[in-house]
Amino acid sequence: DTLVDIFKKKNVEMSFQGDFRNRTCTLEDALTHRTGIKMYDWLLTDDRDISRAEWVTKFMPLFQQEMEMRSTFYYNNWFYTLAGYLIELFGGKAFEEQVKETIFDALSMDETCFVSDAEFDRLIEENKFAQPYQESRNRTKLYPIPNSAMKYIGVHNPAGGIVSTAGDMAKYMIATIDALGGKDNAILSKEVMTSITDPKMLMGIQLGDPTLIEKPTFNATFKDNGYSYGNIIGTYRGYKYVNHGGSTYGHYSYITVIPSLRIGVFTVISGNNGDIEMWRMQKPMQIYVLDKLMGLEPWLTAETACTFPQPWVENRSTGRIEAKQHVALEPVGREEAELLVGIYKNPVYPVMRIYQKHDSLQFEMGNSNGTVMKGSKENEVKVVLNMPVDPIDLAQEDKMIAYLIYPSQFINSNRLSDLDFEIGGERFAFRRNGSVRYGATTAPLLITFLWLLS
Repeated sequence: DTLVDIFKKKNVEMSFQGDFRNRTCTLEDALTHRTGIKMYDWLLTDDRDISRAEWVTKFMPLFQQEMEMRSTFYYNNWFYTLAGYLIELFGGKAFEEQVKETIFDALSMDETCFVSDAEFDRLIEENKFAQPYQESRNRTKLYPIPNSAMKYIGVHNPAGGIVSTAGDMAKYMIATIDALGGKDNAILSKEVMTSITDPKMLMGIQLGDPTLIEKPTFNATFKDNGYSYGNIIGTYRGYKYVNHGGSTYGHYSYITVIPSLRIGVFTVISGNNGDIEMWRMQKPMQIYVLDKLMGLEPWLTAETACTFPQPWVENRSTGRIEAKQHVALEPVGREEAELLVGIYKNPVYPVMRIYQKHDSLQFEMGNSNGTVMKGSKENEVKVVLNMPVDPIDLAQEDKMIAYLIYPSQFINSNRLSDLDFEIGGERFAFRRNGSVRYGATTAPLLITFLWLLS
Protein backbone atom coordinates (compact mmCIF):
# COMPACT_ATOMS: atom_id res chain seq x y z
CA ASP A 1 0.00 0.00 0.00
CA THR A 2 1.06 3.59 -0.59
CA LEU A 3 1.03 6.11 2.26
CA VAL A 4 -2.04 7.69 0.73
CA ASP A 5 -3.80 4.28 0.80
CA ILE A 6 -2.75 3.63 4.41
CA PHE A 7 -4.24 6.93 5.58
CA LYS A 8 -7.44 6.26 3.64
CA LYS A 9 -7.97 3.10 5.70
CA LYS A 10 -8.57 5.44 8.65
CA ASN A 11 -10.59 7.90 6.54
CA VAL A 12 -7.78 10.46 6.61
CA GLU A 13 -6.86 12.44 3.50
CA MET A 14 -3.11 12.90 3.01
CA SER A 15 -1.26 13.72 -0.18
CA PHE A 16 2.02 15.01 -1.62
CA GLN A 17 3.01 17.56 -4.22
CA GLY A 18 2.95 15.67 -7.50
CA ASP A 19 0.85 12.71 -8.55
CA PHE A 20 3.83 10.32 -8.81
CA ARG A 21 4.47 10.31 -5.04
CA ASN A 22 0.78 9.90 -4.29
CA ARG A 23 0.73 6.79 -6.50
CA THR A 24 4.02 5.26 -5.37
CA CYS A 25 5.34 6.55 -2.01
CA THR A 26 5.22 3.80 0.63
CA LEU A 27 5.85 3.75 4.37
CA GLU A 28 9.20 2.13 3.64
CA ASP A 29 10.12 5.06 1.39
CA ALA A 30 9.21 7.45 4.20
CA LEU A 31 11.13 5.68 6.97
CA THR A 32 14.27 5.09 4.88
CA HIS A 33 14.57 8.72 3.70
CA ARG A 34 14.18 8.21 -0.01
CA THR A 35 11.19 10.50 -0.69
CA GLY A 36 13.36 13.41 -1.87
CA ILE A 37 11.10 15.92 -0.09
CA LYS A 38 12.68 19.05 1.42
CA MET A 39 13.44 18.81 5.13
CA TYR A 40 11.88 21.99 6.62
CA ASP A 41 13.93 21.48 9.80
CA TRP A 42 13.45 25.08 10.92
CA LEU A 43 9.75 24.29 11.39
CA LEU A 44 10.63 21.72 14.06
CA THR A 45 11.01 24.72 16.40
CA ASP A 46 7.68 26.27 15.38
CA ASP A 47 5.55 27.13 18.42
CA ARG A 48 2.25 27.69 16.60
CA ASP A 49 -0.67 25.75 18.06
CA ILE A 50 -0.68 23.06 15.37
CA SER A 51 -1.40 19.42 16.19
CA ARG A 52 0.51 16.41 14.91
CA ALA A 53 -2.46 15.53 12.73
CA GLU A 54 -2.61 19.03 11.23
CA TRP A 55 1.12 19.07 10.46
CA VAL A 56 0.84 15.76 8.62
CA THR A 57 -2.42 16.30 6.74
CA LYS A 58 -2.42 20.08 6.10
CA PHE A 59 1.21 21.19 5.98
CA MET A 60 3.26 18.22 4.78
CA PRO A 61 1.20 18.05 1.55
CA LEU A 62 2.65 21.52 0.79
CA PHE A 63 6.28 20.43 1.28
CA GLN A 64 8.31 20.76 -1.90
CA GLN A 65 10.57 18.30 -3.69
CA GLU A 66 14.34 18.65 -3.33
CA MET A 67 15.42 15.39 -5.02
CA GLU A 68 13.81 12.88 -7.33
CA MET A 69 12.02 10.20 -5.33
CA ARG A 70 14.18 7.09 -4.64
CA SER A 71 17.14 8.72 -6.35
CA THR A 72 19.25 9.29 -3.23
CA PHE A 73 19.32 9.12 0.57
CA TYR A 74 17.92 12.44 1.83
CA TYR A 75 17.18 12.73 5.55
CA ASN A 76 13.81 14.10 6.65
CA ASN A 77 12.67 14.15 10.29
CA TRP A 78 9.10 14.93 9.31
CA PHE A 79 8.37 11.41 8.18
CA TYR A 80 8.94 10.14 11.70
CA THR A 81 6.40 12.69 12.93
CA LEU A 82 4.14 11.23 10.24
CA ALA A 83 4.87 7.68 11.46
CA GLY A 84 3.95 8.75 15.01
CA TYR A 85 0.60 9.99 13.76
CA LEU A 86 -0.01 6.69 11.94
CA ILE A 87 0.72 4.83 15.18
CA GLU A 88 -1.95 6.94 16.87
CA LEU A 89 -4.48 6.27 14.12
CA PHE A 90 -4.01 2.49 14.14
CA GLY A 91 -3.22 2.06 17.84
CA GLY A 92 -6.05 4.17 19.17
CA LYS A 93 -3.83 5.91 21.74
CA ALA A 94 -1.33 8.75 21.81
CA PHE A 95 2.05 7.87 20.33
CA GLU A 96 3.79 8.62 23.62
CA GLU A 97 1.44 6.34 25.57
CA GLN A 98 1.96 3.41 23.19
CA VAL A 99 5.76 3.74 23.25
CA LYS A 100 5.73 3.89 27.04
CA GLU A 101 3.63 0.73 27.31
CA THR A 102 5.37 -1.35 24.64
CA ILE A 103 9.00 -0.26 25.11
CA PHE A 104 9.74 1.81 28.22
CA ASP A 105 7.59 -0.25 30.60
CA ALA A 106 8.39 -3.57 28.93
CA LEU A 107 12.14 -2.95 29.37
CA SER A 108 11.83 -1.32 32.81
CA MET A 109 13.23 1.91 31.41
CA ASP A 110 11.92 3.72 34.47
CA GLU A 111 14.01 6.87 34.02
CA THR A 112 12.92 7.42 30.42
CA CYS A 113 10.14 9.69 29.18
CA PHE A 114 9.37 12.26 26.49
CA VAL A 115 10.35 15.92 26.48
CA SER A 116 6.69 16.92 26.71
CA ASP A 117 6.34 14.95 29.98
CA ALA A 118 9.74 15.62 31.55
CA GLU A 119 9.71 17.38 34.91
CA PHE A 120 12.86 19.36 34.21
CA ASP A 121 12.67 21.58 37.30
CA ARG A 122 12.50 18.55 39.59
CA LEU A 123 15.23 16.69 37.71
CA ILE A 124 17.56 19.68 37.91
CA GLU A 125 16.81 20.18 41.60
CA GLU A 126 17.64 16.51 42.23
CA ASN A 127 20.82 16.86 40.15
CA LYS A 128 19.54 14.30 37.63
CA PHE A 129 19.74 16.37 34.49
CA ALA A 130 22.93 17.13 32.56
CA GLN A 131 23.26 20.88 32.02
CA PRO A 132 23.69 21.72 28.31
CA TYR A 133 25.72 24.72 27.14
CA GLN A 134 26.04 26.99 24.13
CA GLU A 135 29.65 27.90 23.38
CA SER A 136 30.86 31.30 22.18
CA ARG A 137 32.40 31.53 18.72
CA ASN A 138 35.88 32.15 20.11
CA ARG A 139 35.54 29.09 22.42
CA THR A 140 36.15 31.17 25.56
CA LYS A 141 32.69 31.30 27.14
CA LEU A 142 29.88 28.85 27.95
CA TYR A 143 26.23 29.92 28.12
CA PRO A 144 24.01 27.58 30.19
CA ILE A 145 20.87 26.54 28.30
CA PRO A 146 17.75 26.40 30.52
CA ASN A 147 15.41 23.41 30.30
CA SER A 148 12.60 25.50 28.83
CA ALA A 149 14.51 25.54 25.54
CA MET A 150 13.73 21.84 24.99
CA LYS A 151 9.97 21.94 25.38
CA TYR A 152 9.31 23.03 21.81
CA ILE A 153 9.86 19.50 20.41
CA GLY A 154 6.56 18.14 21.80
CA VAL A 155 4.56 17.42 18.66
CA HIS A 156 7.72 16.03 17.03
CA ASN A 157 8.46 13.54 19.81
CA PRO A 158 8.45 10.68 17.24
CA ALA A 159 11.37 12.36 15.46
CA GLY A 160 13.39 12.96 18.59
CA GLY A 161 11.81 13.74 21.92
CA ILE A 162 13.14 11.02 24.23
CA VAL A 163 14.71 11.92 27.56
CA SER A 164 16.73 9.00 28.93
CA THR A 165 19.72 7.83 30.95
CA ALA A 166 22.79 5.80 30.08
CA GLY A 167 21.45 2.98 32.26
CA ASP A 168 18.11 2.86 30.45
CA MET A 169 19.78 3.03 27.06
CA ALA A 170 21.90 0.04 28.09
CA LYS A 171 18.63 -1.86 28.62
CA TYR A 172 17.53 -0.83 25.14
CA MET A 173 20.81 -2.00 23.58
CA ILE A 174 20.59 -5.36 25.36
CA ALA A 175 17.00 -5.76 24.11
CA THR A 176 18.16 -5.11 20.54
CA ILE A 177 20.93 -7.70 20.86
CA ASP A 178 18.58 -10.26 22.46
CA ALA A 179 15.98 -9.83 19.70
CA LEU A 180 18.55 -10.25 16.93
CA GLY A 181 19.85 -13.35 18.72
CA GLY A 182 16.37 -14.89 18.80
CA LYS A 183 16.03 -14.91 22.60
CA ASP A 184 12.64 -16.29 23.66
CA ASN A 185 11.53 -13.37 25.84
CA ALA A 186 12.89 -10.64 23.55
CA ILE A 187 10.79 -7.52 23.02
CA LEU A 188 10.58 -8.26 19.28
CA SER A 189 10.94 -11.45 17.26
CA LYS A 190 14.21 -12.12 15.45
CA GLU A 191 12.37 -11.87 12.13
CA VAL A 192 11.01 -8.39 12.88
CA MET A 193 14.25 -7.05 14.39
CA THR A 194 16.25 -8.42 11.45
CA SER A 195 13.89 -6.65 9.07
CA ILE A 196 14.39 -3.28 10.74
CA THR A 197 18.17 -3.66 10.90
CA ASP A 198 18.77 -4.78 7.31
CA PRO A 199 19.63 -1.84 4.99
CA LYS A 200 16.86 -0.69 2.68
CA MET A 201 18.62 2.32 1.18
CA LEU A 202 22.27 2.96 0.33
CA MET A 203 23.38 6.17 2.03
CA GLY A 204 26.43 7.40 0.12
CA ILE A 205 27.25 9.79 3.00
CA GLN A 206 28.37 9.63 6.62
CA LEU A 207 25.73 11.27 8.81
CA GLY A 208 26.75 14.04 11.19
CA ASP A 209 30.49 14.11 10.53
CA PRO A 210 31.19 13.54 6.80
CA THR A 211 34.70 12.17 7.47
CA LEU A 212 35.06 8.76 5.79
CA ILE A 213 36.87 6.57 8.34
CA GLU A 214 38.24 3.87 6.07
CA LYS A 215 41.43 1.88 5.59
CA PRO A 216 44.12 2.45 4.39
CA THR A 217 43.79 6.17 5.24
CA PHE A 218 42.82 5.30 8.83
CA ASN A 219 43.92 2.41 11.03
CA ALA A 220 40.46 0.80 10.83
CA THR A 221 37.18 1.19 8.95
CA PHE A 222 34.10 2.64 10.68
CA LYS A 223 31.69 3.25 7.83
CA ASP A 224 27.95 3.90 7.48
CA ASN A 225 26.68 1.96 4.45
CA GLY A 226 22.91 1.80 4.46
CA TYR A 227 19.74 2.90 6.22
CA SER A 228 16.83 0.85 7.51
CA TYR A 229 13.85 1.86 9.67
CA GLY A 230 15.45 4.40 11.98
CA ASN A 231 18.77 2.55 11.95
CA ILE A 232 22.07 3.20 10.22
CA ILE A 233 23.82 0.00 9.17
CA GLY A 234 27.59 -0.11 8.80
CA THR A 235 30.76 -1.99 9.71
CA TYR A 236 33.61 -1.57 12.18
CA ARG A 237 36.64 -3.83 11.88
CA GLY A 238 34.55 -6.11 9.67
CA TYR A 239 31.67 -6.42 12.17
CA LYS A 240 28.18 -5.20 11.32
CA TYR A 241 26.91 -2.41 13.54
CA VAL A 242 23.52 -0.78 14.02
CA ASN A 243 23.66 2.83 15.12
CA HIS A 244 22.14 6.29 15.05
CA GLY A 245 22.97 9.73 16.33
CA GLY A 246 21.09 12.95 16.81
CA SER A 247 21.21 16.51 18.03
CA THR A 248 19.03 19.29 19.29
CA TYR A 249 19.53 22.52 21.16
CA GLY A 250 22.61 21.86 23.31
CA HIS A 251 22.59 18.04 23.14
CA TYR A 252 24.25 15.42 20.92
CA SER A 253 23.79 11.67 21.35
CA TYR A 254 25.09 8.56 19.64
CA ILE A 255 24.36 4.85 20.05
CA THR A 256 26.16 1.92 18.39
CA VAL A 257 25.46 -1.80 18.80
CA ILE A 258 27.50 -4.70 17.36
CA PRO A 259 25.01 -7.56 17.80
CA SER A 260 27.35 -10.43 16.89
CA LEU A 261 29.75 -9.43 19.69
CA ARG A 262 26.93 -8.47 22.12
CA ILE A 263 28.48 -5.07 22.76
CA GLY A 264 27.17 -1.50 22.50
CA VAL A 265 28.09 2.08 23.33
CA PHE A 266 25.89 5.08 24.16
CA THR A 267 27.38 8.57 24.43
CA VAL A 268 25.97 12.05 25.04
CA ILE A 269 27.72 15.40 24.91
CA SER A 270 26.70 19.04 25.18
CA GLY A 271 27.50 21.61 22.53
CA ASN A 272 26.39 24.10 19.92
CA ASN A 273 23.58 22.94 17.67
CA GLY A 274 24.71 22.55 14.08
CA ASP A 275 28.42 22.50 14.94
CA ILE A 276 30.17 19.73 13.01
CA GLU A 277 32.88 19.49 15.67
CA MET A 278 30.27 18.28 18.17
CA TRP A 279 29.51 15.39 15.83
CA ARG A 280 33.21 14.84 15.32
CA MET A 281 33.73 14.21 19.05
CA GLN A 282 31.27 11.33 19.12
CA LYS A 283 32.85 8.80 16.78
CA PRO A 284 36.32 8.83 18.41
CA MET A 285 34.67 8.18 21.77
CA GLN A 286 32.61 5.35 20.33
CA ILE A 287 35.56 3.80 18.49
CA TYR A 288 37.80 3.93 21.56
CA VAL A 289 35.22 2.19 23.77
CA LEU A 290 34.39 -0.40 21.08
CA ASP A 291 38.09 -1.32 20.84
CA LYS A 292 38.23 -1.72 24.62
CA LEU A 293 35.10 -3.91 24.60
CA MET A 294 36.62 -6.01 21.82
CA GLY A 295 39.75 -6.53 23.91
CA LEU A 296 41.88 -4.68 21.35
CA GLU A 297 44.48 -1.96 21.74
CA PRO A 298 42.71 1.28 20.71
CA TRP A 299 44.24 2.99 17.67
CA LEU A 300 42.96 6.35 18.92
CA THR A 301 44.80 8.04 21.79
CA ALA A 302 43.75 10.97 23.96
CA GLU A 303 45.81 13.22 21.70
CA THR A 304 44.54 11.97 18.33
CA ALA A 305 40.96 11.78 19.57
CA CYS A 306 41.17 15.52 20.27
CA THR A 307 42.74 16.34 16.90
CA PHE A 308 40.55 13.91 14.91
CA PRO A 309 40.42 13.55 11.92
CA GLN A 310 43.99 14.81 11.94
CA PRO A 311 46.68 13.55 11.50
CA TRP A 312 45.05 11.14 9.04
CA VAL A 313 43.24 13.74 6.95
CA GLU A 314 42.86 17.51 6.97
CA ASN A 315 40.22 18.84 9.35
CA ARG A 316 37.67 20.21 6.92
CA SER A 317 34.32 21.64 7.96
CA THR A 318 31.42 21.98 5.55
CA GLY A 319 28.29 24.05 5.33
CA ARG A 320 27.64 27.73 5.83
CA ILE A 321 27.56 27.86 9.63
CA GLU A 322 29.82 30.69 10.77
CA ALA A 323 31.09 28.96 13.88
CA LYS A 324 34.56 29.96 14.99
CA GLN A 325 35.51 32.92 12.89
CA HIS A 326 34.68 36.50 13.81
CA VAL A 327 31.41 37.60 12.22
CA ALA A 328 31.52 41.17 10.90
CA LEU A 329 28.29 42.98 11.75
CA GLU A 330 27.44 46.31 10.14
CA PRO A 331 24.04 48.05 9.99
CA VAL A 332 22.04 47.82 6.77
CA GLY A 333 22.15 51.00 4.67
CA ARG A 334 19.05 53.17 4.40
CA GLU A 335 18.24 52.30 0.77
CA GLU A 336 18.59 48.57 1.35
CA ALA A 337 16.47 48.78 4.51
CA GLU A 338 13.67 50.51 2.61
CA LEU A 339 13.88 47.80 -0.05
CA LEU A 340 13.49 45.02 2.55
CA VAL A 341 10.79 46.41 4.86
CA GLY A 342 7.55 44.48 4.52
CA ILE A 343 5.51 41.36 5.28
CA TYR A 344 6.45 38.13 3.49
CA LYS A 345 4.61 34.81 3.36
CA ASN A 346 5.33 31.14 2.66
CA PRO A 347 2.61 28.43 2.62
CA VAL A 348 4.03 26.50 5.58
CA TYR A 349 6.16 28.99 7.53
CA PRO A 350 4.97 31.65 9.97
CA VAL A 351 4.65 35.15 8.50
CA MET A 352 7.99 36.96 8.16
CA ARG A 353 8.05 40.64 9.12
CA ILE A 354 10.90 43.03 8.35
CA TYR A 355 10.46 46.44 9.98
CA GLN A 356 12.37 49.50 11.09
CA LYS A 357 12.76 50.09 14.84
CA HIS A 358 14.63 53.21 15.87
CA ASP A 359 17.95 52.99 13.98
CA SER A 360 17.94 49.26 13.25
CA LEU A 361 16.18 46.86 10.90
CA GLN A 362 14.33 44.06 12.71
CA PHE A 363 13.28 40.52 11.72
CA GLU A 364 10.37 38.46 13.13
CA MET A 365 9.10 35.04 12.12
CA GLY A 366 7.00 33.01 14.54
CA ASN A 367 8.90 32.59 17.79
CA SER A 368 12.14 33.86 16.22
CA ASN A 369 13.40 37.41 15.95
CA GLY A 370 16.63 39.22 15.28
CA THR A 371 18.47 42.20 13.84
CA VAL A 372 19.10 42.54 10.11
CA MET A 373 22.70 43.48 9.29
CA LYS A 374 24.70 44.14 6.15
CA GLY A 375 25.61 41.00 4.18
CA SER A 376 28.93 39.97 2.74
CA LYS A 377 27.49 39.35 -0.74
CA GLU A 378 25.43 41.38 -3.17
CA ASN A 379 21.66 41.08 -2.70
CA GLU A 380 22.11 39.38 0.68
CA VAL A 381 21.77 40.48 4.30
CA LYS A 382 22.48 38.69 7.59
CA VAL A 383 19.98 38.16 10.39
CA VAL A 384 21.56 37.99 13.83
CA LEU A 385 19.03 35.62 15.39
CA ASN A 386 17.60 35.25 18.81
CA MET A 387 17.13 31.50 18.36
CA PRO A 388 13.65 29.97 18.65
CA VAL A 389 12.64 29.55 22.29
CA ASP A 390 16.07 31.02 23.13
CA PRO A 391 16.15 32.47 26.64
CA ILE A 392 19.95 32.74 26.68
CA ASP A 393 21.49 36.16 27.02
CA LEU A 394 23.97 35.59 24.20
CA ALA A 395 26.37 38.31 23.16
CA GLN A 396 25.52 39.71 19.73
CA GLU A 397 28.64 38.18 18.17
CA ASP A 398 27.72 34.69 19.46
CA LYS A 399 24.20 34.46 18.03
CA MET A 400 23.31 32.27 15.08
CA ILE A 401 23.33 33.87 11.65
CA ALA A 402 20.57 33.46 9.07
CA TYR A 403 20.45 35.05 5.62
CA LEU A 404 17.89 36.94 3.57
CA ILE A 405 18.58 36.75 -0.17
CA TYR A 406 16.85 38.83 -2.80
CA PRO A 407 17.73 38.16 -6.46
CA SER A 408 17.66 41.43 -8.38
CA GLN A 409 14.99 40.19 -10.80
CA PHE A 410 12.48 40.27 -7.93
CA ILE A 411 12.87 44.00 -7.25
CA ASN A 412 9.86 45.96 -8.48
CA SER A 413 9.21 49.67 -7.95
CA ASN A 414 12.02 49.89 -5.39
CA ARG A 415 10.36 47.19 -3.27
CA LEU A 416 11.07 43.46 -3.11
CA SER A 417 8.46 41.05 -4.40
CA ASP A 418 10.34 37.92 -3.28
CA LEU A 419 12.77 37.13 -0.49
CA ASP A 420 14.58 33.86 0.36
CA PHE A 421 15.26 32.86 3.97
CA GLU A 422 18.32 30.64 4.54
CA ILE A 423 19.38 28.98 7.81
CA GLY A 424 21.80 26.09 8.36
CA GLY A 425 21.84 25.17 4.66
CA GLU A 426 18.06 25.24 4.22
CA ARG A 427 16.64 27.91 1.91
CA PHE A 428 13.00 28.80 1.38
CA ALA A 429 11.18 31.31 -0.79
CA PHE A 430 8.80 33.94 0.58
CA ARG A 431 6.62 36.39 -1.35
CA ARG A 432 5.54 39.82 -0.21
CA ASN A 433 1.94 39.60 1.06
CA GLY A 434 0.96 36.62 -1.04
CA SER A 435 1.56 33.31 -2.79
CA VAL A 436 5.06 31.95 -3.25
CA ARG A 437 7.46 30.67 -5.85
CA TYR A 438 9.33 27.46 -5.01
CA GLY A 439 12.89 26.28 -5.22
CA ALA A 440 16.28 26.42 -3.42
CA THR A 441 18.53 23.98 -1.59
CA THR A 442 18.71 22.14 1.69
CA ALA A 443 21.25 20.10 3.65
CA PRO A 444 20.73 17.14 5.99
CA LEU A 445 20.59 17.99 9.70
CA LEU A 446 18.88 16.38 12.62
CA ILE A 447 18.29 12.70 13.42
CA THR A 448 16.95 10.96 16.58
CA PHE A 449 17.39 12.91 19.82
CA LEU A 450 18.24 11.46 23.23
CA TRP A 451 18.98 13.38 26.42
CA LEU A 452 21.03 12.38 29.44
CA LEU A 453 19.47 12.75 32.86
CA SER A 454 22.32 11.41 34.96
